[in-house]
Amino acid sequence: MARRVLTPPGEGKPIGMYSAGVEVGEGSLVFVAGQVAMDAEGRIVGEGDIKAQATQVYRNLAAVLAESGLTLRDVVKLTTFLTRNEDWAPFGEWRRAEYPRLFPDGVYPPNTGVVVHALARPELVLEVEAIAVKPGRPAGAARPAGSRTRAAAGSPRTRAARTAPARKTRGGRGARRR
Repeated sequence: MARRVLTPPGEGKPIGMYSAGVEVGEGSLVFVAGQVAMDAEGRIVGEGDIKAQATQVYRNLAAVLAESGLTLRDVVKLTTFLTRNEDWAPFGEWRRAEYPRLFPDGVYPPNTGVVVHALARPELVLEVEAIAVKPGRPAGAARPAGSRTRAAAGSPRTRAARTAPARKTRGGRGARRR
């Protein structure tokens, strides 16, 4: 399986031993590591402020996705980690205000929300990871010349294989292969 590591030069770049994201091929999935509220210089943005951190987190998500030629509109799953249960209400307010701009078609990806004891640094209150789909060849589109495919169920080759007598093998059923 071909894969490409995504490493944005500014916002969203890794701050440790992990990849910011991984693209796994045309028409396949792009996995974005959890993004936190750190700017391109590695400074924490909005210490303790859920709305300020949310703005930076989504800016970082967008930067990693852009490395793969994607936008937030290509995201099919989010996982949100908060360190304080009381932040759900202000985070919801931020989402109601910002999601129409971030997802202009009004299609918001599924999201799983989790409250955790702590994140990598005590000043961080929010982390969001994403899975996106990189558009590929549309379903039913013609395959490139020379590409191999399995024979269609009604093709002469498949019909012949179904009706041909079984070949006898030396040693019968369960014979060892070399």
